[in-house]
Amino acid sequence: MAFHFKIDREELLRAVSAQQNITGKRGTIAILANVLIEVESDHIVITGTDLEIALKQTVAAEVLTTGVLTLPAKKLYEVARESGSATISLQEVDNNWVEITAGSSLYRLAGMVADEFPQFPAYDESAMVSVDSAIIADLVDKTIFSIAQDKESMLSLTAARLQKVEENEQLLLKMVSSDGHRLTLMGRQVPDSVRDLHLNPTTLIPRRGVQEIRKFCDSRDTFFLGIEEKQAVCKSQDALLIIRLMESDFPDIQGIMHVLSKDNVITIDRNRFLESLRRINLFTEDIFHAIRMDVHDNTMVLTSQNADYGSAKDEFTVAYNGEPLSLGFNCRYFIESLQVMEGDIISASISSQDSPCMITSDDDKGFISIIMPMKL
Repeated sequence: MAFHFKIDREELLRAVSAQQNITGKRGTIAILANVLIEVESDHIVITGTDLEIALKQTVAAEVLTTGVLTLPAKKLYEVARESGSATISLQEVDNNWVEITAGSSLYRLAGMVADEFPQFPAYDESAMVSVDSAIIADLVDKTIFSIAQDKESMLSLTAARLQKVEENEQLLLKMVSSDGHRLTLMGRQVPDSVRDLHLNPTTLIPRRGVQEIRKFCDSRDTFFLGIEEKQAVCKSQDALLIIRLMESDFPDIQGIMHVLSKDNVITIDRNRFLESLRRINLFTEDIFHAIRMDVHDNTMVLTSQNADYGSAKDEFTVAYNGEPLSLGFNCRYFIESLQVMEGDIISASISSQDSPCMITSDDDKGFISIIMPMKL
């Protein structure tokens, strides 16, 4: 049956906007560029998938006639975005065409029948637990920047690892990411009810899936989370997100943590350090962002050099009473870690010239950033 419904423009825009990163991939199956629109008695259900991630949303609407069709996600989003009308009417006409009326504007959009649209994945609702959106968002925000890009040869590094651990009689959820040159870990205490959340021996959520989970956290205080053998499931009252998990190994985090030493600890004003790094980064080479870091007598000196433009140097006071250090690092790695950290004072632990730098803060419990040195 040909559908006909009217919908609030902002509600439609919010829903189809959330689908853009899922349906925007160029694939071999044409219908995956469309969203499935199921028009029911008093609402519509919008579904998009790229076979790796699937998102289903329920949106209130004034339904005149029920029906099912798929429409191009990008074009539907553009129409909703540019419309000046508070309400948009969508009516299916002959041969899968849909007439969209928005104020004085009339659009005709070509749809495709829903027969070939992939079936939404089944999931186990009994395995889900309620989680705090703010906690999950914090885990993602403080680790996503160090997930490796898709071109990384070690596939598992293009995902973040989710862990559930018990430390000091506290139940923690942890997210860990690494691109091979740095490692970032964030842990947050969670209620005892999260103990029922099943995790695989290695639960790896691909980068794009992590991005979608972060967006899922917005505009909702809590949601239900479930981890199954091959997929992660996020569910709220009006949305359902399913992400295919990655099957691979992940670096031994505990082994790395055990070899780190806290012999030489530099206490630094985070904002002053961040300002200095941003200035020094102006004169680094574009690929490696290499800087030199010299520490001695409560003083840190940062220097950088660019073959085309020149050099930069900045000096500021720190608290340090160890042996003089002279090290090379990727400046951008420090900037990205410091940008997400909380607290005014950080500690940078470096045991020798060739060892990694571990960054922590007493005001950001659970956050650890480990950055490998560079040879200059």
